[in-house]
Amino acid sequence: MESSRKELRDSVLDTTRQTNAQIGSLVNDFINLTLVEINFPGWALKKDAHYSWNFLKRKTTFTTVASQEDNVMKRDIDKIAFLRQTTSPAKLIQIPDEDFYKLVPNPTAEGTPRYYRVWEREGVSTRLSTDDTIDVLSSSTSDSGDSTLAVSVSGYDTDGIWRTGTYQLNGVTAVTGGITFDAGREIVVTKQKDTTGTITIREGTAATTLLKLGPREREARFKVLSLYPIPNAAITVYLEYYRTIPMLDNDSDAPIFGANWSHIVRLGALAKVYQYLNKPDSFQVHALFRQGVRSMVAWDRANPDLVEKMDREIRYPQDIVNRSEDEITE
Repeated sequence: MESSRKELRDSVLDTTRQTNAQIGSLVNDFINLTLVEINFPGWALKKDAHYSWNFLKRKTTFTTVASQEDNVMKRDIDKIAFLRQTTSPAKLIQIPDEDFYKLVPNPTAEGTPRYYRVWEREGVSTRLSTDDTIDVLSSSTSDSGDSTLAVSVSGYDTDGIWRTGTYQLNGVTAVTGGITFDAGREIVVTKQKDTTGTITIREGTAATTLLKLGPREREARFKVLSLYPIPNAAITVYLEYYRTIPMLDNDSDAPIFGANWSHIVRLGALAKVYQYLNKPDSFQVHALFRQGVRSMVAWDRANPDLVEKMDREIRYPQDIVNRSEDEITE
């Protein structure tokens, strides 16, 4: 049976003989920290430090814009697995920096894309349409009257200077910034602590939404794909990718990998509680957690429905085929 965050927390508290009032919220953090460790299991492996979980693999499509080199991906895309343009079907090849100018002598040329590069970070899902100020607001009236409810927006202004604007949230009322940011440069948004509502970051003049941050998110990271040659038309690109394991924000949330491995999450959180309490059991439980993660990887590798290669067909002489089983065993 799947375990919710509350059930995982209660199990850990019962085992360690602690109460929810003592370290309940801390256990919630330990559960999510365990999910982060499971998401990147290289620390538990002797090989495959960059192992990616098959259960996190997803697929999607996006459409390019003519003469636009960069494409901001969806926020759940963590690692690119496969890219293909389907207008004139062809696999796109990721090109390393050292080969970029060898294979793409004119990076501004337009045509049908054959190569791509991956940039690791974009701070907003939609870029500024023009140099502009930025407004910040919440979806909840509860996000106001607290000086620690702050959002920072950083980027280059129109003079090319890196600037940071701090916004004290005022509930659903938009707070206007005083910095005019350069539309062609990176923008990074960070939040000081959890909020009650969803935070919207929008363009000052056009009121276009640039980013939304969930109540427990501190910042957002979006991968950017650059296509070469730069698309000369709108084409459809098919993308396979790996997402990350989502955190458990509410007591009713459960790990996405289901009941099979809920006990591994419990072990990871339990080891952290024992370490916090300075108990010697933490080392033993952490060793069990490491073994559990390795078991998850071994299970994830197995694909019983995949037959990569079939044995050649065996043809028996006709007289053997026609003989009965009794005759063959004799």
